[in-house]
Amino acid sequence: MRYLPGLCAVVLAISTARAEAGRDDGALKKGPYLQNVAPTSISILWETAKPAAGTLRVTGPDYDRTLPVSAARRQEVVVTGLAPSTRYTYEVTVGGRVEHGELATSPPDGAQSPFTFIVYGDTRSQLGPHRRVTELLRAEVPDFLLGTGDLVDEGGKEEQWQQFFEIERELLRDNVLFPAVGNHDRQGRGRTADSWRAYFAVPENSPDPERYYAFTYGNSRFFVLDSNMYSFALTDQTSWLERQLQAARQDPGIRHIFVVMHHPPYSVSLHGGHRDLRERWTPLYEKYGVDAVFSGHDHVYSRAHRGGIHYFVSGGGGAPLYPRSPRASALDKDATRYFERVNHFLRIHVWGDLVEVTAVRADGTVIETTTWGSPPPPEPPPALPAVAAAGAPAALAPTVATAAPGAARGRGRGIGWPLGIGMIGVVLVCGTGWAVARRRRRA
Repeated sequence: MRYLPGLCAVVLAISTARAEAGRDDGALKKGPYLQNVAPTSISILWETAKPAAGTLRVTGPDYDRTLPVSAARRQEVVVTGLAPSTRYTYEVTVGGRVEHGELATSPPDGAQSPFTFIVYGDTRSQLGPHRRVTELLRAEVPDFLLGTGDLVDEGGKEEQWQQFFEIERELLRDNVLFPAVGNHDRQGRGRTADSWRAYFAVPENSPDPERYYAFTYGNSRFFVLDSNMYSFALTDQTSWLERQLQAARQDPGIRHIFVVMHHPPYSVSLHGGHRDLRERWTPLYEKYGVDAVFSGHDHVYSRAHRGGIHYFVSGGGGAPLYPRSPRASALDKDATRYFERVNHFLRIHVWGDLVEVTAVRADGTVIETTTWGSPPPPEPPPALPAVAAAGAPAALAPTVATAAPGAARGRGRGIGWPLGIGMIGVVLVCGTGWAVARRRRRA
């Protein structure tokens, strides 16, 4: 009996080792999750506890492709040959486990079809509020997500990234996230964005790939910037940004320009508006007609307007909420139109020239809705064929009125009653002609 404690300890150690080995046999730690959607391609990423091989199968209309994936811990598979504006399903098989998801490609560049995207950020440290916002986002059906930065509290700590991907696993499995890098995403040893770069596959189309980038979705151009001062972001990005803004404004297919960056140019909360951003970048936004700028950093919802630009602070994804600052500058106060200390996200709908931004609290109630522009005119109803009355001197067509704006979405009376009157007229004329012809035959 005296050897029993030692024997139990050995058995426990062996069992623990086997359990650890079981957890490390290629089981998925992060993902799968979607990145870098385009009209004909998308990236699917995942991470395992240790290097593991697997397969990725993507199926959809006239498409069924299985890709073998060689052993590695972090996987990034680029799926090509897809059709624009098309929905597919996919499955990742690794370590004896199968994960299912779905994806949708973006429309062709310049397409004027309506689309919806979500803006949220500063998910950081409070897991409860982060989960509530994420659960609400899962009920949405956006075309993609935009992150305003500070996804984690300290970017150098892998366990915090693990928490982030665990909370957002199902959301990111079926929705593409385009993130901006925040100051907390860079915190840790060396204050670099290495961990942030490792987890995200964004368009590599700038002098410093992945740190800042741009993409087009339908009729809109998006610029995702690095607004961290200590990375010299405000100097090396400026010339690139102006060239890109100029090109976007000259493109006839681009109707809207949106900017995403972590630090807000205008804010009346704890951090306040960023003076260097106002001096270096907001003049470019005004010069090239940017529609809206989305930021985080202050953990609130606020809306500002200055120089024809809409500025939104969306930092209510889970970090501790901030109060309104009693020392806000006169410039920030003058620009700010709305402020609320609340966990939330933004839903943005784009349709033609119309932009509609709805701020939604974590309990699902609406904070406010802001709109500008107008939707495209409704398509005219198809012309009805002319109806010739027997014995009548000429063909007679029914009267068709122009549809009211609400008729385009199935609301309002539209063309129903004018069309009915026109058809009654046709019936009367046709009936009269038939009666006259019948009397002539009898005579």
